Amino acid sequence: MADQGNWRDKRRTEDIAAETEEPEAATRARNEDDAATRARQDETEAGLRAADRALEDGEARLRLTRSQLRQREQELERTSDLTREVAEGAADLRAQTAEIAEAARRTPERNSGVTPPDNSARENS
Repeated sequence: MADQGNWRDKRRTEDIAAETEEPEAATRARNEDDAATRARQDETEAGLRAADRALEDGEARLRLTRSQLRQREQELERTSDLTREVAEGAADLRAQTAEIAEAARRTPERNSGVTPPDNSARENS
C-alpha cells in the first residue's frame, strides 16, 4: 500500500503541468465566454435603447398627427355648419324669389307699354 502513496509522488512533471494548465484553459474559456456574453448584452441593450427612442419618436408623431386630425375635424365641422347655413339661406332666397314671382304674376301690370326708367336712361346714354 505504500506504493500508492509513492505513485502520487512519482507523477511526471508534464502531467502536473497539464493539470494546472487545464484549469487555466477553463478559466480562459469561461472569460472568453463571459466577454462574448457581455458583448451580446451590450449590443442588445443598445438595440433596446434605439427601439425605445424609435417608440418615443413614433409616439410624438402620433400625438402630433392626432392633434392635426382634431384641428381638421374642427375645420370640417365649421365648414359643414357654414355649408348648411348657406344651403338654408339659398333655400330661403329661392322661396322668397318664388313668392315674389307668384305675386308678380297675380298683380295686373300697372305700367303696360311703358319702358321702365332704368332701361330708357341706359338706352339714351
